[in-house]
Amino acid sequence: MQTIDSLSDLLHLLPNCKGKDYKNIAQHLQIPAQELMEFATWDSSAYTRNCIDRTDDYELILLCWEEGQETDIHCHGGEECWVYLAKGKLHEKRFTYQDELSFKNEFKMEKEGLSYMNDELGYHSLHNIAEGRSMSLHLYVGPIDECTIYDEDDDEFIAKSLSYDTENSLTKN
Repeated sequence: MQTIDSLSDLLHLLPNCKGKDYKNIAQHLQIPAQELMEFATWDSSAYTRNCIDRTDDYELILLCWEEGQETDIHCHGGEECWVYLAKGKLHEKRFTYQDELSFKNEFKMEKEGLSYMNDELGYHSLHNIAEGRSMSLHLYVGPIDECTIYDEDDDEFIAKSLSYDTENSLTKN
């Protein structure tokens, strides 16, 4: 497969994907940040979730991070997820849970990095460690409407409904 270096190429390929096609596509992403800017929104209080495309089979979301913003420790609702770093730097921390939450390992994503996560690998959190903004493109197979997040105050996992900050017209039927 050739490098996928535009959002329009990615959006053309995704509807025809099955099984391992998603992994192959994710491994060939080299989409420049400027290709994603029309979907980018920013919020000083929290990272934003901007839906670019959603079908019954997948969802493509652009997360926009201000400096220092991070996710809660969370699962992926039984689905697979590839995270493509389009701009900035992210620090991923992974955890396991058997009677208590335990740190497993960590990775730094820089310069168009790629990460993969599913529930069999445990839980994770993402942190923007760039001096400034970061952008990451998340490909979920299939869409996730709810996940569990770790509530540090109560030392337990709780259900969280997921929503978008913005939704592209491609996702509206």
